[in-house]
Amino acid sequence: MKNKTYTFFSKTLLILVFYSILPFAKAQTDVCSIPVVERYVVGYNDVTKMKFMNDAQLYNEGWHTLPQPHFWQKIMLLSGDSAMVNVGGTRQILDKIAVSDWNKMTEVERSVYKQELRTTNSVAENSDILFTVGKKNFYDYKKAMPIINRSIDVFKQNGVDPWYAQAILLIESPGKMNTKSGVGANGPFQLMKAVAKKQGLIVNGKIDERTNVEKSAMGAARLLRTICIPYTKRICDSAHIAYNETDLWFRLLVLHSYHAGAGNVAGVIKTINPCEGGMQLIQQVWQTSWGGFRNASQNYSQLALAAFCNFDELVMQQKDSVFLIDGDRMYNSYSSCKCSPYDECAYLGNCIKSYQSDLLAGIIPFDYFAEKVKAVQSELSGIAPAQSAFANEHFNDIGFQLLRAKKMDMAYKVFKLNETSYPDSWSVYHGLGQTCLMMGQKNQALEYYRKSMKLNPDNLDGARAITQLTKK
Repeated sequence: MKNKTYTFFSKTLLILVFYSILPFAKAQTDVCSIPVVERYVVGYNDVTKMKFMNDAQLYNEGWHTLPQPHFWQKIMLLSGDSAMVNVGGTRQILDKIAVSDWNKMTEVERSVYKQELRTTNSVAENSDILFTVGKKNFYDYKKAMPIINRSIDVFKQNGVDPWYAQAILLIESPGKMNTKSGVGANGPFQLMKAVAKKQGLIVNGKIDERTNVEKSAMGAARLLRTICIPYTKRICDSAHIAYNETDLWFRLLVLHSYHAGAGNVAGVIKTINPCEGGMQLIQQVWQTSWGGFRNASQNYSQLALAAFCNFDELVMQQKDSVFLIDGDRMYNSYSSCKCSPYDECAYLGNCIKSYQSDLLAGIIPFDYFAEKVKAVQSELSGIAPAQSAFANEHFNDIGFQLLRAKKMDMAYKVFKLNETSYPDSWSVYHGLGQTCLMMGQKNQALEYYRKSMKLNPDNLDGARAITQLTKK
């Protein structure tokens, strides 16, 4: 075929000249091809109407069923004290393990453990078995929501589909405004200094506009419009791959150009030498290395797919509203909970657990927590007063978790709230004793420990604490 006699880079240069003379109006056509959905985002003291992207292609074409994004979905929702043991190439999950248990293993024990998993799951000997820690603390979608909302309009104004804004904001630095990477990228769109300045942003010793939402969004949009999207089109044209700019696989390829650079993506495509685009091509990209396109680059579009799926579950949870407070989301749905009294008790118990998580995560203040928990308790006591024992133990657990997080003032408030509701609980006084001890209030701690021992003489921890406090 005659076209095959052209070198890859010669063809790229010809196409570059062609595209450079296209009017900007063409870049603005069909700017927002993915539906924008509006939701009322409900916090503990405000309600804000926000815009987000909802990409049906992801589900209609089955991208959400692929093992790689499915794996990253789990990692993004997994706390940092746990990890998934998985096959590097396919991301097949072999086991879930506590990080503390993994750290206790010697290298020999880890090798034996991996070999057992390899044998049990018929994993090929040449396949890497990886240990991937949970990233829930990093992927904070709730904090990213207002930034996504503000960036959508900026991308539209700059002639770029805001789908890219949401994809990048969900995976680069979710909800974080001033976070420098190891290589110097900064801001919500993680722009490099030289790149940001080339796109019109001010970055010097005094000002860094990469940390400003609108400025950073403008820089990212311009980068996509002038470099990432045009160069990805040229890469496809040079490889004779038919494409539509609204195809999800093409968008994912553009994301790779944004992250790894178009030159590296061009090298990957040339290595693969595909006959057509589509899901299969992207899966091949995930398995191919070239130049600076390595593991992190291969993972980039996998992360985007996973983040979109998880974000959709958050944004589409209830009709037109998104509750930032999980406890409120559950409690708001309680009225529609048509189940037996036992199941209602379990549901309300889970509401309390959700409010606990909100408190521990710093999403709600203590006063709001106390107010909501009181309302849930009222519902619970009306259904089954006997469930108060459960609530007592659960509140104590909240207090002890706050102590482990070194949040003594808040823990003290939780235990004092529990003391009001359960004055005969030995564990409440034990918690107060431990809290006062950690706060350096030894006399008060001794008083609480003695109250605890009076209610439960078998409390050995309390007995030891009293012995230590009364030593001369």
